[in-house]
Amino acid sequence: MAHVPGFDHDVFISYSHLDNQAVDDKGWVTEFHRRLQIELDEELGDKASVWRDARIGSADDFTVDLTKQLKSTAVLLAIVSPGYLNSRWCAWELQGFVEGERRTGHLWVEAKCRAIKIVKRPADNKAHRTLVPRETLGVELFETDAASGRSYELKPESEAFQRRLTELAQDVCGMLRLIRRQRTVYLGVAPPAMATQREKVSSELKARQFRVLAAPESPAGDVVDVVKTSMRESSLSIHFIDHVSHSPAEPATAAAERTIGSDSGIRQVMVVRDPSGEGKKNWELAGDQQSADVEVLVDPPTHALNETVLEKLARPEDRQTAKQLVRVYLICERQDHPLLESNRARILRDHLLKRGLEVKLPLAEGDAAEFSRDNRQKLKQCDGVLLYWGGSRQGWFEERLNELTQAKGWRRNQAFSASAAYVADPPSPVKANYETREVEELIKQFDALDVNDERLLRFIARLEHPGNAD
Repeated sequence: MAHVPGFDHDVFISYSHLDNQAVDDKGWVTEFHRRLQIELDEELGDKASVWRDARIGSADDFTVDLTKQLKSTAVLLAIVSPGYLNSRWCAWELQGFVEGERRTGHLWVEAKCRAIKIVKRPADNKAHRTLVPRETLGVELFETDAASGRSYELKPESEAFQRRLTELAQDVCGMLRLIRRQRTVYLGVAPPAMATQREKVSSELKARQFRVLAAPESPAGDVVDVVKTSMRESSLSIHFIDHVSHSPAEPATAAAERTIGSDSGIRQVMVVRDPSGEGKKNWELAGDQQSADVEVLVDPPTHALNETVLEKLARPEDRQTAKQLVRVYLICERQDHPLLESNRARILRDHLLKRGLEVKLPLAEGDAAEFSRDNRQKLKQCDGVLLYWGGSRQGWFEERLNELTQAKGWRRNQAFSASAAYVADPPSPVKANYETREVEELIKQFDALDVNDERLLRFIARLEHPGNAD
């Protein structure tokens, strides 16, 4: 079992079998593997899972198995040599891992690359330095004689080899700890009325192979120390608060969680039960005034809670990639919904998609409460908003305009990159004469979509280049 949750292996050793030819009954790579395993285990204080393909034979096709191993590995070590550079299989392994993780935004962990080059023997013209990932110099397990300029690989039993191997193990373990923390969640105690929801969240996290920590039900010793240790090992803590509970004393564990959570600086989700609705507005206001690292959810359905938790657990690389995707919320009434009708709203949506924008739509199904929650969440998250006025009445349109004003508070005063209203068929005197400054662009097109309309082009330009002048 790997030290890092969500992976089958902590380390994958990619190498050329030419570099593991037996000398004195042992190969260089085999000895490197054995010594690295010892170093990692001692540094972690836990058993690390280190994998390499020991099979030999070019006639065998191992692509299916190797692909599986690569996808389930936290860190790849490439033992680079002239043989490695000439190997089709080695290039496939390294490039497959690097490009696969780069596409998903997971190649880097706090400025540390998950693919590390171990240069066993340098190649002519220093070709090993241009090997992907080019951004990393790698670890050199060879020495170059200053007088002759010749390079000699380090023997595994040498002091220089052992020192560099120890330093490598320390770097790898540091990366494994970072990834392990990213995949660890502290789940706070829950009052009886919220126990079922807590269990469902726990099940969802475990199904996705996250490590879930919690204070023991009957902690021995100082409960504060137990909770503090667990929370500091986690990238997110989830707390459950029963606003209508009238218990005379808060359990010691819950009190400790509340105190540590406010001082720890780690990301938090506060789940509040308030069926009476008496304190609902106050809780939501408090949530809007909190830092971005704290999310307050009042009476959330379990699916919405799970979605929020998974969003908060997105790694820094995930969040950076997500920010590069520009989201526009196309708000329309049900009768104009692009998912239900082939209409102008669908044509407009398809045009925005072709421009590379991510188009979010209101729920096409569900009740009023579900629509309200989803609508608010999309107004908080999207970069821009486009209000579509088609078959709806003026009252519906005015109500949506008012929500844009309210959204400023929900977004913690962060303005939309762009806002517009698109007034479409059927035409009417009310639409023809309507004017508003609540949005930056009021686009009126009753006959057909005009993609060259200056107002539409300005709206899209603001989305694509936020902060630029018209």
